[in-house]
Amino acid sequence: MRQRVGVEHLKAPLTNQHIESALAHAENAINALAQLPSTWLTFSNEKLLQASECLGFLLRQRVQLHKRGYPSRELEYLKLIERQIGELKQVYLSFYRLAPGLIHKHKSEEPEIYAWLMLQKELGSEIDNLLCGLATLDELEPATAMVIAAQSPVDNLDNFLAELIDGQTKFSVLYFEYLRIRQTLSVALVKRWLRAGVIKPQLAFPTLALQGVEEGIEWINDNGQGDQYLFERLITKRDRGMWFRQYFGVEMDDVSSTQAITFAKLLELNEFMVFDIESPLAPIDFMLTGDWKVVPEILLHLEHLDEHDGDMWLKALYVVYGSLLPVSPQDLGVEFEWGEAVDLLKDWVKQDKHVQNLPSRLGYALSFESTLIAMQDPNIDVLFRTWLWRQLCIHSHVYIPWDMAMPIHQQEWNFRNLKATPSVSERFNLRSHNAVVGH
Repeated sequence: MRQRVGVEHLKAPLTNQHIESALAHAENAINALAQLPSTWLTFSNEKLLQASECLGFLLRQRVQLHKRGYPSRELEYLKLIERQIGELKQVYLSFYRLAPGLIHKHKSEEPEIYAWLMLQKELGSEIDNLLCGLATLDELEPATAMVIAAQSPVDNLDNFLAELIDGQTKFSVLYFEYLRIRQTLSVALVKRWLRAGVIKPQLAFPTLALQGVEEGIEWINDNGQGDQYLFERLITKRDRGMWFRQYFGVEMDDVSSTQAITFAKLLELNEFMVFDIESPLAPIDFMLTGDWKVVPEILLHLEHLDEHDGDMWLKALYVVYGSLLPVSPQDLGVEFEWGEAVDLLKDWVKQDKHVQNLPSRLGYALSFESTLIAMQDPNIDVLFRTWLWRQLCIHSHVYIPWDMAMPIHQQEWNFRNLKATPSVSERFNLRSHNAVVGH
């Protein structure tokens, strides 16, 4: 894993002026293209256009695979994407050696490709290139930007990000998030930037709270209203169930926040376990509890939905039943049309194949082990994995950093460390008892 950046690792702050200077340097390289023979320029542009059409598609596909589930090493398609991306990168490097401006002009034409290239080790080792790439991330779709930043192999990237925050650049909040997801953000740095007013309390204190820092815990308790910072507040309390009841009450009708009710279901609080199929988070509620008894009601509901609205329910059913399900989300639109899928599920329920002895996850008893396996399932998407992660952290009384954008080796390392502590799984598997006694 990467080393955390401490105050002692900081050198001179990097400021907006440094970024502007780097962008000006890139613009000069673009202007220098006018000196190239027109035939060379035409040839280069044609080849780069062809490469960009392919690389842009592959980069988007890689992000989508991370959103769809765990980026397993066994995914042949992901292996193919990574290999093709590596081959295409060599094309860009060759043209960069010919004339850097050929690549820098991608900033306005293909910002996603440009940011990715500038955050690769071969080009990002030059500070001006790195600053140009980092400045471009703000223009991208957030998940894409996070994948590029989280997976960048550039040496000392974390130090540069910290120095950019120290220099109070205009994208400091983004860079703070990148450090947090890369797991290189130290408590000392967060406190430094909080004191200096570089990072706002609303971002700094919840981050400190998750690290178990008392002043962060006190701040979220004093400033959190309703379901604000609810994950952070719950994970830092020993008596989570008791606190929830005292704060929100014990009547579902008195709780206006849909998310708070879903957290109550995550906590398995009996007063909040009534299933409301009309709730916007009903698929998440069902997935978290793994209650097979509500499946017939879900099937009746599915008959009135189209494929777009029903897809979320099929994903929730997969988290609960796994391979026991007669049709998986990946089969939809490929092996089966929506009507056929619903018919298969109805027959499956008629034969009582949905009946389980216990609340389920991937067809097994809902436990720490089956939940961790679900987190590493390439067929469970980011929304469901986010709630599974919250469930793991809260019931295990431990915080592990996780984000879909993390490279597979980082996710593996976090899950392996979590599994290595026996008390973590014990606490999770005692969750029902803890809910009764207020923990």
